Amino acid sequence: MLSTLCVDKGISGRESEMTEIIKDLLDGCAEVEIDNSGNIIASVGDKNADKHIMLDAHTDRIGLTVTYIGEGGFVKAEPVGGIDLRTLPGSAVTIVGKENVTAVICTEPPHLSKGDAELSRDKIWIDTGLSEEKVKEIISPGDSVYLYGRPTRLLSDIVAAPALDNRAGMAVLIKTARLLKGKPLPVRLSLVFTVQEETGELGAGTSAFSLAPDEAIIVDADFAVEVGVMKSHSGPFGKCVMLTLSPTVSKEMNSKLKELAGQLGIELAYEVTGGATGTDADRISLSRGGVRTAVLSYPLKNMHTQCEAVALCDLENTARLLAEYVLTGGLDL
Repeated sequence: MLSTLCVDKGISGRESEMTEIIKDLLDGCAEVEIDNSGNIIASVGDKNADKHIMLDAHTDRIGLTVTYIGEGGFVKAEPVGGIDLRTLPGSAVTIVGKENVTAVICTEPPHLSKGDAELSRDKIWIDTGLSEEKVKEIISPGDSVYLYGRPTRLLSDIVAAPALDNRAGMAVLIKTARLLKGKPLPVRLSLVFTVQEETGELGAGTSAFSLAPDEAIIVDADFAVEVGVMKSHSGPFGKCVMLTLSPTVSKEMNSKLKELAGQLGIELAYEVTGGATGTDADRISLSRGGVRTAVLSYPLKNMHTQCEAVALCDLENTARLLAEYVLTGGLDL
């Protein structure tokens, strides 16, 4: 499923490129529709049920967009979302124009760089190796640029790929739908694959307003324990599901998720923040008269690079916990 989802499609603002892929993966598990913002909404269970639970994972991935064709055919680009500029020099990319073009982000030789630590936004140029005439024939301002990479299975159940934030979260929602298939649900369930999280959480706001759920659980990436990341702000890789503790999330939902995790034998780690969560929850919780929210995350290494990594067991356990929460009907209020 990750190999299918981690494709060169769906940069922020172009999530519609993922629609048919998601429909195919949800075939037989949910009724799928697209709202005016481009959010993909998959409905499961009785639409007339007393309680409505929303599960959210954003569809968009970070990348770049073409802004200008310069002399000699060099392509100027601008980041879309919080891309790690330190990783860009010398990186292979795919420019999606009238045809796909594999190219390389220009890098100044270290002998001439005068000690500059990283690439700045205004100095992102891409070398296609083509003539200026040919580049202008194929590539136009606004074309998407994707960091090149392909899903790779590493040791044990670890997968490395670009766009795992948040294609892994999408996979969790699809897996949850498959776990619930054929089971009577005590709630109405909406699985929402939202647009433009990386550029302002826009789809989360519009979808929550139109759906008006009673509760929402957001699935997104969080920091795995690795070199340079404090243990107090990360989770052990391949060993846990992460639960966000924040003033803005529902304490009652967190308590139930902790209880269910214990019953399922799933270890939890905690992302503690003193304010906003930095996820779609920040928009959803403020929708209409307010929505009770919780955030479940999977530990992710190398965030916002072309070589992110997840452990499949963490994704499986996140889906198991979500399915159990839905089957038990959410909060008993």
